[in-house]
Amino acid sequence: MSAPLVPGMIIGGVLISTLGAGSTYFLEEKKPSAKTIMRDFIIGAIMVMMILQLLPESSSFLIEYVMALVPLSLIKSTQSGGESMEVKVGVPRF
Repeated sequence: MSAPLVPGMIIGGVLISTLGAGSTYFLEEKKPSAKTIMRDFIIGAIMVMMILQLLPESSSFLIEYVMALVPLSLIKSTQSGGESMEVKVGVPRF
């Protein structure tokens, strides 16, 4: 799949859960529970998955644009400290 599925699901989940928590806090004037926040997160993630199936090019462009707005200092590297990624071929050494 060419679309960034996992980042899109996270962005959609955070967006919908933030909107739901904000509306609960400001309109009903009570603190949102963890259950409602998680429910809204799942709804947002599923909604983005369906949109990615229907409009893959447009939604892929939008998700990549939103990801570009996040500063690189907030994104942690998955590589270990001194080791660099390289392709190793041959007999595996266990």
